[in-house]
Amino acid sequence: MSTASKSTPAAADFRDWLEKRSDAELCTILQHRPDVVMPLPPSFAPLATRLTLRASVTAALATCTAGQLLVLEHLAQAGAELSPVKPDVVPHELRAHLPGLQARALVYGTAHLAIPTGVMAALPADWSLMEQTPVPAATIEDLPADQRRVLNTLAQTGLGTTRDAAPDADPTRPIPQLLAAGLIQRVDSSTVRLPRATRLALRGTPVEPVPTEASGRIVLSSTGDLPAGPPTATADQAANEQAAAAGLDVVRLMGRLLDLLGRRPVPLLKDKTVGVRHLAQLNKELDTQHAARLITLAHHARLVARGEPAGGPEGNFLAPTEAASEFADAPLAHRLEHLVQAWLSSPWAAWESSRGLDPETRHEYVPRHREHILRVYQHARQPLSDKEFAADLRYLFPLFATHTQPETIAALREEAEWLGVIAAGRWVWQRPVPNAVDTFIMQADMTVITPGPLETPVLHTLEQLADLESPGLASVYRVSAASLRRGMDTGLTPEAIASFFARHAYGEVPQAVSFLIEDVARSHGMLRAGTALCYVRCEDTALLAHAVAAVEELRLLAPTVAIAESPLGGILERLRAAGFAPAAEDATGASIDVRPAPAVLPTPRPAPARPQLADATAIRRAVATLRGSGASASTSEGNTPAGPDVDLIAAAVRSKRPIIIGYADKNGRDRQLQVTPLSMAGGQVDAIDGAQQPVRFPVHRITSVHLA
Repeated sequence: MSTASKSTPAAADFRDWLEKRSDAELCTILQHRPDVVMPLPPSFAPLATRLTLRASVTAALATCTAGQLLVLEHLAQAGAELSPVKPDVVPHELRAHLPGLQARALVYGTAHLAIPTGVMAALPADWSLMEQTPVPAATIEDLPADQRRVLNTLAQTGLGTTRDAAPDADPTRPIPQLLAAGLIQRVDSSTVRLPRATRLALRGTPVEPVPTEASGRIVLSSTGDLPAGPPTATADQAANEQAAAAGLDVVRLMGRLLDLLGRRPVPLLKDKTVGVRHLAQLNKELDTQHAARLITLAHHARLVARGEPAGGPEGNFLAPTEAASEFADAPLAHRLEHLVQAWLSSPWAAWESSRGLDPETRHEYVPRHREHILRVYQHARQPLSDKEFAADLRYLFPLFATHTQPETIAALREEAEWLGVIAAGRWVWQRPVPNAVDTFIMQADMTVITPGPLETPVLHTLEQLADLESPGLASVYRVSAASLRRGMDTGLTPEAIASFFARHAYGEVPQAVSFLIEDVARSHGMLRAGTALCYVRCEDTALLAHAVAAVEELRLLAPTVAIAESPLGGILERLRAAGFAPAAEDATGASIDVRPAPAVLPTPRPAPARPQLADATAIRRAVATLRGSGASASTSEGNTPAGPDVDLIAAAVRSKRPIIIGYADKNGRDRQLQVTPLSMAGGQVDAIDGAQQPVRFPVHRITSVHLA
């Protein structure tokens, strides 16, 4: 195969256009394309090259609206990839999008417009906003068998030759019937092609059309872009309160998760994931269905880690870190903000797996996906319904919306609502967490109502003495014999419990609560346990004898004293499981808390910071470097790439322009033929020669490509 170089005049024109931009225009281009600034480009030649690299072009196209991509399609159809065209090839109502494309260096020129090399090739295959009439799946299913066979054949290559494509063909034949129904398209009298909408319907994945006009629900700049400044801030008290309530519930669940993992670290599977059984147990204990989501959020926030906790069991476990204790003592607003910021940068997609911390669900693109979702809400003039959000997302980020699974978009939105970032169809720019209070309302039916979030010490004590019934800004707890016994098990005396309620309750403590405290206290602590390893004493000899009979480890030492060789904590658990209510005591007989210290892991180091895109200072420095380089716009780019220019072939397909293809025939001899390419897929180029006959070239046999 001989060597053919890409045409350099277009590249030189692009460099020349860049050099003639003002400093302000160059800054705008680099703000939209910050990936090309690091490291600083030494001159305009490497800058132009970087702006046409596939990765950079793809990132720029991902920020384009549907209106801008539609303009690109019109320009490409007019041949702007091959030579400059007049702006009037773009419909008048779409020309307002041209400045946005030029600001991204996806279109260049002034009196005439051109598309830089590689821009259209970076779009997904079969991408078209000009041909997106959806085809219902039912339409395909109802077709006769012979028409289905034609569609299935075309689905393999996208293009086919047939005698039935002529306008005067027999209308009863399958291909004329498919043409009449709009399911295939006529290229010429002997060639038909399968449009993208029909191909998607054949796959069973029809998609909603992408709106090509802005809805008016989103605040846009004069160039049709989302504003570069701060998001639209719309105060909505109801949405703010709903968001605060949702966020504080996540903070509460996170606190309970850290407490559970501190008391009982979760053993991990061999691949260091949290198994389905343990996730189900955590969901049950937390009374939620989001244990996996909480774990991934806590892991990214460095509140939990994987390892062997100090003072805990041997092996690989999921346990809280040292930072978890700092998190528990922080003000509520700080805790909520810490979780929100962690969520925004978290790479975990917990909804993709039934296990927790599954490495297959960690993707670096997830934070960018969250940003797309939130930007739709951030710049909305009004609350968005589900249908309005979907339509606006398809317009603002069409490539993301059409090439991302609907389940992923729905899960990202659900997470945002769960955390209170979105509420009532709005982006909540301020989650006003109420000031913490230290008082609550106690009622005779044993319920405790908190008028707002409680101060951390008060909340921890109340959670030991009462069970949560209804979470929210105004939470409801219920006091019971079991909950009071749980508090006494931690070392709280009846007097301390009564004093706590008296200090923090509005008005007097209901008599029913006081009676219940006294009743539980009478039966609690009659059995006294200490470390011998260990002893149990009781003034009631019959009760002690019953306890010894129930727990095998106990051995009666005297009528009122028994001992055991097991640790005190295990004996207390066995006594409670047998229906007794023992209390631990110290050498003076005072009740103590003998719960083991929470298992703790060292806080992991923060993940290495991702390379930051260029900021305003770096962009100004880049412009100054370019201006001071003294390099001419005609500076050579160096070696040109070898091989046929397949981008030129694809551009000719889009614009239906004739080209001259040099190729090696079956005998290895060099040939040239002027053709009009129709498609390029599967390693082959289908075209029509001057005699209107179909011809096919394997790409590996093409040696050169030139415009005719």
